[in-house]
Amino acid sequence: MLTCVAKTPDLEPVVPLGDNTYSVVREASNTFMRDIEKLKAEARDAAEKYCAAQGKQMKEVSLVTEKPWPTIGLFKAKLVFKALNPGETESTPTVPTVAAVVSGNAATGSDDFYSALIKLDDLHKKGILTDKEFEAQKKRILKHAN
Repeated sequence: MLTCVAKTPDLEPVVPLGDNTYSVVREASNTFMRDIEKLKAEARDAAEKYCAAQGKQMKEVSLVTEKPWPTIGLFKAKLVFKALNPGETESTPTVPTVAAVVSGNAATGSDDFYSALIKLDDLHKKGILTDKEFEAQKKRILKHAN
């Protein structure tokens, strides 16, 4: 009998992005695990626990999911969040700069170029990036890929 479960959440750390902004990724343990909602919930839970351990509250900035073809890769959920002091609110929504997203991912391999492009597309679809900004950053990512 085959049981499909997500990887152990504690194995994938919270990554600081600067300015009290962090990211956490949850990835399926195999290609048969396709419950993206469970991965998103695990990412949110890890972020909440991380913030609670520091006496802070979690504010979700973005949540990006990857649903590749079953034979190509694993389902992933990446949550970017802010760790705020209790009662603290931000007057303007902050998203890590596209340059930070690109530079944080581009150095490690071709799969990360794909991830950077997915994140960039998500920022564009949410209206955070204009068409012109999207195209410029996409060219920058692809230039680093070669």
